[in-house]
This record gives sequence, C-alpha cells and structure tokens, in this order.
Amino acid sequence: MITDNRLKFFVAVAQSGSFTLAARKLGCSQPAVSQNIAQLESETGCTLFERGRGSVSLTPSGRIFYAYAGRILSLYESMARELSGQPAGQEPVLIDLGEGRSAEISVKDGKIQIGLNSVKY
Repeated sequence: MITDNRLKFFVAVAQSGSFTLAARKLGCSQPAVSQNIAQLESETGCTLFERGRGSVSLTPSGRIFYAYAGRILSLYESMARELSGQPAGQEPVLIDLGEGRSAEISVKDGKIQIGLNSVKY
C-alpha cells in the first residue's frame, strides 16, 4: 500500500505518549521513530511533541497534525481497498471528536464497529 510511514510513526507516538512504546508497537527501534518525527518536525517547521521525562504530549500544532494524519491514513486505506477491488463503503470512517479523541467507524460482516482513540496532550 502507498503511504507515508512517518504518519504511522507520528500517530503511534501520539497514541502511546512514548517514543519507546511506539517503537515496540511498530516493531522498529526507538531511534527510527525519533528520526521520523524529527523529519516531520523539520518539514512542517513545527514542534509536534512536548518532550518530558519518559513521555511526550502533543503541542497545539501536533494536535492539528494528528487530526490530518488520521484522515490521510484513512484515505490511504480506502484507496488500497478500492484498488484491490473491495466494494465501496467498506472503508472505515475516521471522525475527529476533539480534545485528542477520535472514532473509527466501520462495517464488518453487517455489523457496525466503533473504535475509540485518544492521545495525550
């Protein structure tokens, strides 16, 4: 699937509140996560995370970036599904609930599934 994996790194850090936990979740090294976040911050010209002792939280710019990153990743998934011939309407819908919360709604086997995500501010 076509994607900018840096967005996956960013979302993983935002949701876990930790570069180390994000690296474990993604199956890569912590320096790889740090490097990808540094690239995003360099390209955007914004600090996306406040770094603390053992944890990170989103800056105001990071909150904006998080909302867009989720939507972009959802669009990548939708594109991949359509290109693979899956029927339209099967892709999850990502809804920004504000205050670092989002919901992913999808239909699987005729049942509605809702996943809730939150990020640390």
